Amino acid sequence: MNEKSDMSFLDHLVELRKRVIHAMLGIVVGFGVAYYFAEIIFNWLSAPLCQAFKNDSCRLITTGVAEAFLVYLKTGLIGGLFLASPWIFFQIWKFVSPGLHSKERRLVIPFVLAATIMFAGGALFGYFFIFPFAFEFFLSYAGELITPMPSMSSYFTFSSSLLIAFGLLFEIPVFVILLNLIGVVEAASLWKTWRLAIFVIFGVSAVLTPADPVTMVLLGVPLSALYMLSLIICSFLEKSKKKRQPE
Repeated sequence: MNEKSDMSFLDHLVELRKRVIHAMLGIVVGFGVAYYFAEIIFNWLSAPLCQAFKNDSCRLITTGVAEAFLVYLKTGLIGGLFLASPWIFFQIWKFVSPGLHSKERRLVIPFVLAATIMFAGGALFGYFFIFPFAFEFFLSYAGELITPMPSMSSYFTFSSSLLIAFGLLFEIPVFVILLNLIGVVEAASLWKTWRLAIFVIFGVSAVLTPADPVTMVLLGVPLSALYMLSLIICSFLEKSKKKRQPE
């Protein structure tokens, strides 16, 4: 019997609250580190927008007295989130690990590493490959009579939301494998619906990226490849599990 089978619903809620509190404490610690470099992080974050301006001057405006301060505060928070991501994924593993067998619990380090790499990799993929196309596309709608003057707050909200979205999307294969390990989904059922999953992935890619096929394909193709890879890994894990079971 797994430990999780002996836990009541209330026990699950208590454990969930414990893991959420620990994750939030990790974000607070990460924020303390990232806030010191908030201005550097924001300048790095705004670099793709400045490249899209090309020869025009790239200057963001503020429309409130405390806007710059609040944006740097939020920048430190986003930086803290990324710094604390290994700790957050470890807390997720600690929450689901009671439902795993002893051999599966040893995968904590591969899970945390894979989840952290995919989260950071998704954000970097969006930054280096999607942002240049996206901002150039949006600024192309500004004609000769229109001078783009994005505010500091609006740009941060837009760009940081995309970074987190890309990071979370790249977590799809990791959490598909995790759900397969704890017995929530089976590889056979995932293979039956892979076409629908690919359709949904490209639909989400179309929503998150500008309305042009190039950026949609740039996000949809690698996500689809990662999803199919996760199905192959799930099938392999299930076959290995069956071989270990006694007749």
